[in-house]
Amino acid sequence: MTTYSTKKRSTRSPNSGAKTARQLLYWLAICVACVVAAANLLPYCKAVSLALINIFDLQGLVGFFGNRALALISIPVGVVLWAFIQTAETYPILLKHDRKLMRLIALEADSAEQLQVNEDDDPALVRLKDWYNRFPLLSIRSANRASLVAYIVDTFLCLTVFPPVEGGFGQLVFVIFTGQWGLINWGSVGLIVTMLFCFEMMVRLILFLGLQWHYMKRAHG
Repeated sequence: MTTYSTKKRSTRSPNSGAKTARQLLYWLAICVACVVAAANLLPYCKAVSLALINIFDLQGLVGFFGNRALALISIPVGVVLWAFIQTAETYPILLKHDRKLMRLIALEADSAEQLQVNEDDDPALVRLKDWYNRFPLLSIRSANRASLVAYIVDTFLCLTVFPPVEGGFGQLVFVIFTGQWGLINWGSVGLIVTMLFCFEMMVRLILFLGLQWHYMKRAHG
């Protein structure tokens, strides 16, 4: 009986150690993602602050109380803006990692009967049939379009906060087309790329680790 228990513990200990390591990696990735999210918030708050100063002509808002009043407005608005943009950017990734949802959408798209659009159909009926025919894939397409728009808005926000060249967006276009690469601040370019894709990469990493955790639990269950 003692020998059997010893063997049983010895066969379980590697799996137990691997499970603990997977859990540590998973929660470590979540902690790092929280830090990345906090750092990623700063450009959005700064962009909102710059927008408020320029739109409402608050250049004279200086001093301790003026800066605090501006921060009380820009920080919550920046957080909401960041959450909205990051949700739009990462939502297609979350959809594609839901296998049951993807399977259901694929089956619906494959088996759904397409309505034929006739030449004499009323325009309203044509739009209704077209919407019905595209409905199974509508969520994926809408998520991808929203993600594209979010990345465009995000890029302009990052260009505003971390301008690669002095003089604004027009000057940046001129520098790029004329090949004056020495005028570009490559540190700002690195910050822009980091702000655009770092949080997305962390989401992908967390989903990847979660998927591996799921399969290893099934393999050793």
